[in-house]
Amino acid sequence: MSKRNSDLIAGITSLLIAAIFWSQGLKLGTESNLLPKVLEYFIIIAGLGVLVRGFLRGKDVQGSHEEKEGLNWTRAIVIIIATIVYVICIAYIGFYVSTVLYLLLGSWYLNEKGFTLSSLVFSLVFGVGVSGILYATFTVFLQVPTPTGLLF
Repeated sequence: MSKRNSDLIAGITSLLIAAIFWSQGLKLGTESNLLPKVLEYFIIIAGLGVLVRGFLRGKDVQGSHEEKEGLNWTRAIVIIIATIVYVICIAYIGFYVSTVLYLLLGSWYLNEKGFTLSSLVFSLVFGVGVSGILYATFTVFLQVPTPTGLLF
C-alpha cells in the first residue's frame, strides 16, 4: 500500500474513531467529559493532518519503489504488542511513567537511524517532553486526575 493511501485510510479511521468517542461522550456529565473531549480534539487534529498530507502527496504511481516496500509486519506487530503492554502498565506503574517508557522505546525502535546513542537521547527527550506536556495540560492546568500506579 502506498504512503498516500495509508495516510488517507489512517486519517479517515482517526476521524471515525473520534466520532465514535464523541458520541459516547454525550452520555457523560460536563466534568467527566472534559478529559475525553480534549483527547478527541487531539485525535481529530491528528486525523485531519494525516488526511491533508495524504491529499497533498499527489497521485499514486503504480510499481513505484514505495509501492513494492509494503508493510513491515514485524514492526507493526511489535508496536501493537507494545501498545497492549503500555495500556496494562498504566494501571500498575502509572500513566506518566508508562507514557515516558512507551514513547521512549517506541520512538527508539521505529527511528530510521537504528539503535544508536543519539537516537536513544532523542527518544528520551521526546518521551519526557510529551509526557511533560501531558502532565502540565491535565494535572496542572485542567486539574484532571490521571491513572496512578506504584511509581506516579
